[in-house]
Amino acid sequence: MKTWTKGAVAGASALVLLGGAASLAYWNGSGSVAGGSISAGRLTLTESTPGAWTLNGTPLADVSAVRAVPGDTLLFTGSWTISATGDDLEATVDVTGLEGQGGLADDVSITDTYTVDGTPLAGQITDDHDGDVLAAEVVVDFPFGTGFGNTSQGHVLDLTDVRVAVAQGD
Repeated sequence: MKTWTKGAVAGASALVLLGGAASLAYWNGSGSVAGGSISAGRLTLTESTPGAWTLNGTPLADVSAVRAVPGDTLLFTGSWTISATGDDLEATVDVTGLEGQGGLADDVSITDTYTVDGTPLAGQITDDHDGDVLAAEVVVDFPFGTGFGNTSQGHVLDLTDVRVAVAQGD
C-alpha cells in the first residue's frame, strides 16, 4: 500500500474515533404520569321561543316598518336554552348589534334584563345553568319631552343585527 493511501486510511480512522469521542453517552430514565383525555366545554344558546318585538304593547310583524316618535317604547322578548359546560365557566350576557345613526342613537334609552328559569339573573352564567332557559327583554325607549330633540328626526336605529350574546369572562 502506498504511503499516501496509508496516511488517508489513518486520518479517516482518527476522524471516526474522534467523532465517537464527542458522542453523548449518559444514563437516562423516565417515569409515567397519570394522565387521561380532557374535553373542551361548551357555551351556546339555542332558541327556545322565537324573539318578538312589540311597539307600545302591540305585536309587530315587521320591526323595520316602525317609524318611532317620542313617547314610543319598543320591547323585544325571546328565550334560549343554555348549554354551559366547563370547569370554572363564567359568562356574561349582553345585547349586541344595536347601531344608531345621527342623534337617534344618543336620544334613545336601551335597557336589557334577563331571567333564568323565571328568576332574575344574578351575576354570571355558569355550568350550573346548563339546560336552563335564559329569557331576555330589551327595551328601546324613545322618551317624550326631556332631552329628546330634533336631532333624531329621520335617523335610523338599525335593529337588524341585534343579538343576545353570552361571552366567557376571564
